[in-house]
Amino acid sequence: LHKRGLIYKGEYMVNWSPNLQTAVSDLEVEYFEELGKLYHFKYELSDGTGFIPVATTRPETILGDTAVCVNPNDSRFSNLIGKTVRVPFSDPIRHIPVIGDDYVDISFGTGALKVTPAHDINDYELSKKHSLPLINIMNKDGSINENGGKFKGLDRFVCRDQLWKDIEANGLAIKVEPHTQRVPRSQRGGEVIEPMVSAQWFCRMDNMAKRAVDAAKTGDIEFVPNRFDKIWYNWLENIHDWCISRQLWWGHRIPVFYPVGLDDSTLSSTDKYI
Repeated sequence: LHKRGLIYKGEYMVNWSPNLQTAVSDLEVEYFEELGKLYHFKYELSDGTGFIPVATTRPETILGDTAVCVNPNDSRFSNLIGKTVRVPFSDPIRHIPVIGDDYVDISFGTGALKVTPAHDINDYELSKKHSLPLINIMNKDGSINENGGKFKGLDRFVCRDQLWKDIEANGLAIKVEPHTQRVPRSQRGGEVIEPMVSAQWFCRMDNMAKRAVDAAKTGDIEFVPNRFDKIWYNWLENIHDWCISRQLWWGHRIPVFYPVGLDDSTLSSTDKYI
């Protein structure tokens, strides 16, 4: 499978379990409707002429923002595309672009989207489209890393509370409102899953998924009752490459071996593992 290019090693967004410190598959993540908060705050324009109101359910991820995205058809913000805003509490101060994309839902939140490519799967896909950098702000245990500046070392949820207090203290807060959201939790440990870009082993799914979809459309596979075909199509037509590696030994080992005692920088991509 590896020789045929169906299994490969690469960096991609995975479901990361901070408690177990391993990647888990989509099937090992369960979603729950939970009452949370929607935090509205000001993203100040770099030129000092105003701000863009932004809403988020995860204020701690502001530290990893690399853009603010607005819908080009939104008359409130379209004139700001091309300008830059200051990332609050970034050290040193970072200025990130205001970009336009019709992916943004004008009716949700404030209509302006903060983009955190290293910690959100949709933002990750948006970053590839607009060539945005990725800034990982978390360690494997869910604590904030050195990219978090003064918040380094704090647990992600402690950082959320502290960062919001600082936003309020600096006059950047607009409001906080109750918000019901789908929260991803580890099926094994129960903790909140953290989307994170990580080097893992993956299985390519595009051709496999296409064959399964075609089999259903041609009648080679029949669903009883037939309404379940909607689940089949929704799953397979939106699938991405499957993460098959884990950092805990839960099943069969992937038969990959790495050379020891050699300078990794001198090895070709095909010599780094066997």
